[in-house]
Amino acid sequence: MAVLAAASPLEARQWSQVTVALSNDQSGAYSGVAFLADDTDKSILSLFGSTSVGAGGTVKANAAQLTAFPQSINCVIKNNGAIIGTLTAQHTYADLDGNPNAAVPINLNNAKIRCHA
Repeated sequence: MAVLAAASPLEARQWSQVTVALSNDQSGAYSGVAFLADDTDKSILSLFGSTSVGAGGTVKANAAQLTAFPQSINCVIKNNGAIIGTLTAQHTYADLDGNPNAAVPINLNNAKIRCHA
């Protein structure tokens, strides 16, 4: 019995999947991407570079939204090291440009997203 108890913490961790969408309200571009919420930094450029919000080699968006997620999700979006948005099951939308009264897409090529459930 002691051998089984000792082996339990070594089991592979199951990661949840999350889907985050970025929108560029000036161009009308909107793309959702699914990835593992494994508590590691993920490059926004790598995730969204080949989508409509990454047209022309630059990811530009003014908002992010959780579209599929576990109830315990927490995602932090940083651009050039500064937090520009936090997404949770209770707060599924983030205004990335910092101005809730305008839709100003920002360059997210240096942005990272980190999610954990």
